[in-house]
Amino acid sequence: MIKRAIVGFDGSKSSFVAANYAFDLGKTLNIPVVGIYVIDKRLLDETLLEDLAGILGFTFYLGISQKVKEALEKKADALFEEFAQLGRQKGAKVSLVQVEGIPYEEIANEADKEDLIFIGYRGSEIVKGFLIGSTAERVVRKAPCPVFVARDNYSPIKRVGVAFDASEVSKKALLVGAELAQAYKAYLEVIFVEPSESFPEELVDRIKAEADKILEPLKVDYTFTLLKGFAEEKLIEYQEHGNVDLLVMGAFGTRPLKEILLGSVAYYVMHNAKGPVVFVK
Repeated sequence: MIKRAIVGFDGSKSSFVAANYAFDLGKTLNIPVVGIYVIDKRLLDETLLEDLAGILGFTFYLGISQKVKEALEKKADALFEEFAQLGRQKGAKVSLVQVEGIPYEEIANEADKEDLIFIGYRGSEIVKGFLIGSTAERVVRKAPCPVFVARDNYSPIKRVGVAFDASEVSKKALLVGAELAQAYKAYLEVIFVEPSESFPEELVDRIKAEADKILEPLKVDYTFTLLKGFAEEKLIEYQEHGNVDLLVMGAFGTRPLKEILLGSVAYYVMHNAKGPVVFVK
């Protein structure tokens, strides 16, 4: 059962989209929606600020980090006002947290196992070449709970698709997907991607039976969809063509280099999906 929605909010377009999805969920489940804004402590490093001064053409002086901090705090106040106003318009219960630290660490640390983190895939870029990296991916790796990664466009969730292969992590994903489908009043679709034409039919039947066993006690209506090909490509394509509005799947682990080299399905989906995806560990 999801107890809170935690929103990593930085004012970027995708973080506004993430907030909208969180408010929808918060209103339906009557749970708190917590917006967290992190003042990136790396921006208060005067060595970095000296480098930025040369790039941006402003005058560097010792103690400038305090002025930067004050500016970021003012930005946080303005963003919180927008966040709270949007939440009230959506009918959600809103609270706000401001901290100083590394964004992906603080967002992950704010959450408990029973929470759901909402975050935009592409956050604010301070300066191209500085502090650029996938905060969303790092939050997924560190978070103790599922993470909802939003893109730049919002649309109501009417159909939830869960990538399912009967593995333990996909079983967890199916439970989360079923809960989200009920919360968003959406239809549930269980998706299995056959890796080859010669995949045994009896194994497909076994996988479907596992899904039945999980969902039957929940009394959730769903359809079982069989796709063929490379799982990462087919899942993205299926969502992009409008078949599902939200994709739910098992997340990657803690060894990014190995996963990149081996072509992790979750890693590929994270960086190539066009719609929102929830990653479950």
